[in-house]
Amino acid sequence: MKRRKGIGVKGRTGGVRLILLDTSALIALSDRKDKNHERAVKFFNEAVKKTRFVLLKHVLIEYVDGVTKRVGKGKAIEELENILNSRLVIIEFEKRRDWENAIEYFKRYDDKEIDLTDCLSFAIMERLKIKEVFTFDKDFRAHGFITLPRVHNSFRFV
Repeated sequence: MKRRKGIGVKGRTGGVRLILLDTSALIALSDRKDKNHERAVKFFNEAVKKTRFVLLKHVLIEYVDGVTKRVGKGKAIEELENILNSRLVIIEFEKRRDWENAIEYFKRYDDKEIDLTDCLSFAIMERLKIKEVFTFDKDFRAHGFITLPRVHNSFRFV
């Protein structure tokens, strides 16, 4: 297994677009029965040409734990190895300040059902100056991030 460093404050990306990869996107990509599977695969295949995906440690844990419980340990290990060995994914770890900011956001959103996991993602995204997230979770929009793939509202005049 190759160990990669995080992307740092300004990002060591060589001009490549960085998009956060959220649990809902990972699930949609891997589960053909997921309602967002086709949209996720289409977006991923288009974005991968010019994008690197930032995967946060806690999101990776959440995803692998979910696969372990729902599908089985063998599949979870396979998924984990695929992610750890991917050249498309940069794994980023939280810092103490990210944790402190996440707790503040969690308290701030007391009127919404935004969980602590997402709040930690918000804090790390801000530190890394990442504005876009590959997700099907609307909570990221509440904090001002751009969710991808974009939702296209269709208007119909009758």
